[in-house]
Amino acid sequence: MKWNKSLYIILLLQLVFVVSCYNEKELKPSEITSSYSVPQGTHDYDDVIVDIYNQYGSCLLYKYTDKDTYWTPSGWMNGSLGDNGSQGYIIIPAEEEYVGQQVDLIQKAWFASYSDEFLKEFLPVKIMLCSDIDSVYMEWDFSSIPVKQTYKGKKVKAWYNYDNICVSYGSEAVMGMTKVDSLEFRRKMSYTFVESMIGRKKTVPTEEFEDVTNYKTDGISYMSASNLWKLGVPRSVSYNVTVENDWKSFLLMMVTCSEEFLTRIPEYNSDWDYTEKNWDGILNPAKDVNGLLKKRYDMVRDYFIENYNMDLQKIGNELNR
Repeated sequence: MKWNKSLYIILLLQLVFVVSCYNEKELKPSEITSSYSVPQGTHDYDDVIVDIYNQYGSCLLYKYTDKDTYWTPSGWMNGSLGDNGSQGYIIIPAEEEYVGQQVDLIQKAWFASYSDEFLKEFLPVKIMLCSDIDSVYMEWDFSSIPVKQTYKGKKVKAWYNYDNICVSYGSEAVMGMTKVDSLEFRRKMSYTFVESMIGRKKTVPTEEFEDVTNYKTDGISYMSASNLWKLGVPRSVSYNVTVENDWKSFLLMMVTCSEEFLTRIPEYNSDWDYTEKNWDGILNPAKDVNGLLKKRYDMVRDYFIENYNMDLQKIGNELNR
């Protein structure tokens, strides 16, 4: 019995001292597909990874399986190339000799832009360290008859999927990054971070924000941009007009565009362009004729300042200096 008690105590101490990557605040029971412990190795950077987990509750992983990154409750998201391929994404895990530099990049070009309160609340439970990420898309091949679909890959710096964000540059490429590379990486990480927050429903519109716009307006999803602006709808992330998409649009414009760009007299204006290009001067009275876009923008900006000590517009300003 004494031996059994001793064994029990040893096992209990191991559970206490091993840092588990389960985060009950982040995960619901149906979301748990794997568990991890950090450190995953004995490199110097493993200590940094443990510190990041202790501070923010997010695991930076360089050892993982396909299921750990591709699986979701609705199916697998891994893409495949060629005529019989499928849309999704393809990742290659980071090369361990470059993980230290990659973690340093993540801290300086991503985490450093946000407050601790914001990171603790919104970082995903898993950050997958990759050497390469491909976004797999479909295009039509007209070179043969009958016409066929083919699937090709496009290199991206980051990807959001379900409970994780995949981050590139875990390779020799991290050693030769230019200022342009760094800026593009920062922009992509800010964009992907917002996608992750919205996708995991970590942030949702406030009632105050929703009440500004009448989403039951007849034909609202088929209106021109100028008519939507009158209702306070920025419309850019989807053709479907919803309060969730509007909340996301305001978040994205803050972290990718400068305040000067958003408020200036617009140099570009199109009634049927729903891309981010049409954010040019979107908060200026020339487009925001009823002042509702600026009103809703301020609501979103103030919400994160008041609750998470984070002015998201500062990120967009820094990216566009």
